[in-house]
Amino acid sequence: MSVTPDIIAQVRAAGGRIVMIEDRLKVRAPLPLPDKLVAELRMHKAEVLAFLQDRKPAWTPEDWQAHFDERASIAEHDGRLSRADAEQQAFECCVVE
Repeated sequence: MSVTPDIIAQVRAAGGRIVMIEDRLKVRAPLPLPDKLVAELRMHKAEVLAFLQDRKPAWTPEDWQAHFDERASIAEHDGRLSRADAEQQAFECCVVE
């Protein structure tokens, strides 16, 4: 089994997210990740990029619009946000996705 899903799971367990931008990895986390995990990410960067690229969904514009609308509606109604704030949050969710 590949170490890649385990590394991604560890980042998520630390509250972080891995974002792929072209051939680069961006990791966002509320607190710094443990040094050992950062070293694993660096060592397996190519594998993580390949793994994420293979799993990247081929969404149509209609799929993205539906995802955006759903996120905005949830944020507006369940989160009690204004429509503008809900749409901003939905946009951020789409960027991360």
